[in-house]
Amino acid sequence: MSAEAEAEARVLRVIAAGRRIQDPNDPLGAEARARLPEVTGLDPRGVELALSAHLETHPTDAEIDALLARTGRAPRCHVILAANVCTAPLRALALAAATSPVIVVRPSRRDPVVTDLLVRALSADEAFVQTHRASLTRAASIAPAPGDELHVYGSDASIEAVTRGLPAGVFVRGHGTGIGLAVIGRDAALEDAAEALAWDVVPFDQRGCLSPRFVLVEGGEHHAERFVQALDAALSRAAERVPRGSLDPALAAEIALYGASMDAVGLFLSRPSHAVGFDPSPRALVLPPAARVVHVVALAPTDAPNLLAPWAPYVTSVGLCDDGALARAILERAPFARRSPLGGMQRPPLDGPVDLRPSRA
Repeated sequence: MSAEAEAEARVLRVIAAGRRIQDPNDPLGAEARARLPEVTGLDPRGVELALSAHLETHPTDAEIDALLARTGRAPRCHVILAANVCTAPLRALALAAATSPVIVVRPSRRDPVVTDLLVRALSADEAFVQTHRASLTRAASIAPAPGDELHVYGSDASIEAVTRGLPAGVFVRGHGTGIGLAVIGRDAALEDAAEALAWDVVPFDQRGCLSPRFVLVEGGEHHAERFVQALDAALSRAAERVPRGSLDPALAAEIALYGASMDAVGLFLSRPSHAVGFDPSPRALVLPPAARVVHVVALAPTDAPNLLAPWAPYVTSVGLCDDGALARAILERAPFARRSPLGGMQRPPLDGPVDLRPSRA
């Protein structure tokens, strides 16, 4: 079997292990559902949504080909994971398996659950270990050697700290600080757009780098305020199906501070399940807390470049409901962002890293 075919076979074994975690009737799936609510802070229905709808377990052949094309080859691949998105280890380890048969992973101390389950499943997988001569090891520390690859997931600051002092010859792929945003066109059907966007906000309680934090609305203040009301209602309906997890005091204080700033300039709608802030005349984008809190602004296409400039390097995902002037202006400023229809921002194809920006390392 060629090296490319071996890499593909290893990736498919990782995905097969992910299907076990997705299945609530599999012991691994049952364990994931039992452990994840406590370590993630998600409501059990939020955990179920993550596992059932957001594990990438059925990629197409074209997606696998794209994933293989976006990865390198190395004798060993080391992976350092973050805790924001509980399903993220599946994609990260699929990328590592495409890179090397020897994988060493350091999971997040706060949420090692899916990593632990994948390590257990693949260590017992005869095809992975014996047929394809692969190994997946959980480690408390990472020590890559020259020629190895290191994949780091986390904030830009954590990537800098991890990579400082590495030996020469280690190839680093850093996936750092990222945010999502959505664009609502002047001709959008606002209720439909709000309903779709709510299901981009709800997964993982908005903690991932694909989660929309900003919504930029074209068409003037009245049009934007109508969208705010529609989004507020849609998030309330979504919370009846999937409640938000509990808030710790620090996060609740962040939401209160953000709300005070929105009350001063526009509108702040605060509910037990979510919050929406509205700035009708923005001079800057205010990043809301990641807790189902969405910042909406009314924006003309000509104002988009200046307003987005400080945030453009961090945009990993753009949700679109049309290809109007505002959408084009945003995409010109964020050329590496994934582009998705509203409602699809949290379901990217398994065609490589979710973050398509150049490495942050």
